[in-house]
Amino acid sequence: MRISEIAAYLKVEVKNAGAGDPEIKGVAGIKNAQEGELTFLGSTAFQQYVAESRASVLITKELQPQFKGPQLLHKDPHFAYAKIALLYNKVDHGPKGVHPTAIIEEGVTLGKDVTVGAYSYVAKGSVLGDRVVLYPHVYIGQDVVIGEDSILHPQTVVYYGSRIGARCLFHAGCIIGADGFGFAVSGGEICKIPQIGIVRIEDDVECGASVTIDRAASGETLVKRGCKFDDKVHIGHNVEVGQNCMFSAFSGIAGSTKIGDWVLMGGHSGVADHLHVASGTRIGAKTGVIENIDKPGTYVGFPSEPAGDWKRGVVYMRHMKDHFKKIRIMEERLADLERKLQDAP
Repeated sequence: MRISEIAAYLKVEVKNAGAGDPEIKGVAGIKNAQEGELTFLGSTAFQQYVAESRASVLITKELQPQFKGPQLLHKDPHFAYAKIALLYNKVDHGPKGVHPTAIIEEGVTLGKDVTVGAYSYVAKGSVLGDRVVLYPHVYIGQDVVIGEDSILHPQTVVYYGSRIGARCLFHAGCIIGADGFGFAVSGGEICKIPQIGIVRIEDDVECGASVTIDRAASGETLVKRGCKFDDKVHIGHNVEVGQNCMFSAFSGIAGSTKIGDWVLMGGHSGVADHLHVASGTRIGAKTGVIENIDKPGTYVGFPSEPAGDWKRGVVYMRHMKDHFKKIRIMEERLADLERKLQDAP
C-alpha cells in the first residue's frame, strides 16, 4: 500500500507529504522501523526515538517536527497502527480443503474454501461456514455451528451443540462446551446435575490458549460479540458476558453471573456466582468480586471495593504499626498517672 492509500483507509490527511507517495512494505516499532516501513508514536516514553527513526511514515497524535518524513495524524496512534498492521499480517493457514487424515462424518455441511487440518474430527450434523479453518487435531462435536472466517488452532475442542459466530479466533487448547460445574449434595452423597444447555459465542470473539467456556445447565452460556479473552480464562455455566469485554489471563467468572458491556478484568481476578457487574466496570488484578457491582468504576482487592477506598485502606494499614506504638505509650502514661493518683495523700 502507498501512503495515500493508508491515509484513505484511516480517513486521515497526510502531513509533510512532499512530492512522493512511496509504497509501504511493512510495519515496525519506532526503534526498529526501516525505510519502507510504517511506525507510530503512541507514548511520550518513545519520544526520544522520533528524530532518529528511519521509518518512511509516522502515525502520531500531534505533528512531530523532529520527524522529517510524512506523518498521519490520528487521535489514537496505537489503534491506527494496529489496523494497518493487520493488513500486513496475513497468516498462511495452509492449503484449503480437507486433509486425507481428517474425519468428516456424514451429514456435515462445509462452506466454501474450508480448511480442515490433519487428524481433525468433525461429527455429524455440524456446519462449518465459508473459509473456516480447523488446524490439525481439532475436535468438533455433533450439531456444532461455526460461522464464516472463524479459526480454530490445534487441540481446540468444541462440544456438541455449541454455536460459534463469524470471525472468531481460538488459540491452541481451547475447550468450548464442557460440562458446567453442577452438583447436588444431600445425605452425604454428591449427585451430578446434567448440563443440558449449550454455549453460544457471537461474532468477532477471540480466545487465548486454553480458554474454557462451560455449557449451560439449561439454556445458554452466552459470550456476546467482540469479547477478547487472554490465556486460561474460565467462563462458568449460564454466565452471560456482554459485548467487547476484555479479560486477562487466569481470570474467571462463576456460574449464572451476568457481566455488562465493556467490562475489563485484570489477571487472576474472579467474580462469584449469581452476581451482576455493571457495564464499564474495571476489575483490578487479583480482585475478588463477591457482591453485585451496580455502579461502574474501578474495583480492587478482596473483597472488592472502589479503588479509592482500597488505596486509603492500604495507607491506613501501613500506619497501623505507628498507631499501636502510640497507643501503648498512651496506655503506659495513663497507668503511671493512675498509680500516682492512688499514691497521692
